[in-house]
Amino acid sequence: MSFATRARCPICTVTRTFAARDDFWSCRDELSSDSCELGGCNTRERAMAQVLFSLFDRNTVRSLSIHEAGPVPRGLSAWLDANARRYTKSGYFPAVALGAFVGGIRNEDLARQTFPDGEFDVVIHLDVMEHLYEPFKALNEICRTLKPGGYCLFTAPTEKSRFHSEQVAFIEDDGIRIVGEAEYHGNPQRPEEGSLVTWRYGYDLPLLIQTNTAFDVEVRRFQARSTAVMGYMNEVYVLKRP
Repeated sequence: MSFATRARCPICTVTRTFAARDDFWSCRDELSSDSCELGGCNTRERAMAQVLFSLFDRNTVRSLSIHEAGPVPRGLSAWLDANARRYTKSGYFPAVALGAFVGGIRNEDLARQTFPDGEFDVVIHLDVMEHLYEPFKALNEICRTLKPGGYCLFTAPTEKSRFHSEQVAFIEDDGIRIVGEAEYHGNPQRPEEGSLVTWRYGYDLPLLIQTNTAFDVEVRRFQARSTAVMGYMNEVYVLKRP
């Protein structure tokens, strides 16, 4: 590793040494610390924590009703699981009834949720949107499940050379149609399968969200040694229910 910085982690608040090959291009997946009681964290998880704890102090977060879709057993997800009293985890298991639980994780299709209206103060998802066939229907469902004034906070890879977002996988009568070469990312709930990339997002994503949902959109991007939140494709999208 050729880059290292002492930083106060926004998740656990401990000051540690974070290292990566460089201070920008490798940071999305590589900037990390060897010592972490929460199982480690990547840069977008720290970015999400930075935004969450800028909107609410930690004691308030402990009492909020929070839904996280697609959690991983480390970092911010682990902190919320241990500290937020009304924290709900969900994943998608196609063979299981919606609303049922699999190993403590509630089965939910984000575009067809079983939660009641106005259930949550905050909904979080990290790198889930690029795997949804109907992302804007999912965001409208999230809006429905938020309390008035509630927040949807998410990350989604925003490709540096792309302005127009493009859907690259479609469900059709005879199966899934894929545009170009299929790409799969890790799936924390079904690691043996992976998650097909269905959308490639560009810098028009805020406009698409505003056009297709009731949300206005704020995008936060960081290049901060002090919190080890650096590099590209680590944007946090901040959506507030009117």
